[in-house]
Amino acid sequence: MGTLRPAGWAPAARILSVARGLRRELRARPHLIAMVHERGLTERMFLPAQRALVHEVYAAGLRGARAADAVRAVQFHTVGFLLVERNRERSPVQSPGEGDLWGESTAGGDPALARAPARPADPGRLFATSLRAPVDGLLAGSGPSEGDRG
Repeated sequence: MGTLRPAGWAPAARILSVARGLRRELRARPHLIAMVHERGLTERMFLPAQRALVHEVYAAGLRGARAADAVRAVQFHTVGFLLVERNRERSPVQSPGEGDLWGESTAGGDPALARAPARPADPGRLFATSLRAPVDGLLAGSGPSEGDRG
């Protein structure tokens, strides 16, 4: 994988853009990823993303163990999300499907919530949503990025 270039001006936005780039790179090369893993080079493969994340969390004001935790959290979230995403893509058609299992009673009487699982999930939007909260939490109190929603 090559260098991941962050986009945006705010720290949270830049970190999210690196994570989106990492997800995009991993999705584009599943066979290469498997080969790298088999050869024991996975850590080397992730180094460009880790370097980009280190730069961004440092610029956001994080240091030491807190910065390392932030880098790892973003990386683990990104890779974990991708694994679940691939598993769902490759799984056989489910019967009953997710939408068939939801009704107003299942959703606590909320008709809009009951209808939502019937629609296919947008993985890109879900990825950004699921990563934004932890990134905001990791950056909380770190300086100018506090409260930044990316």
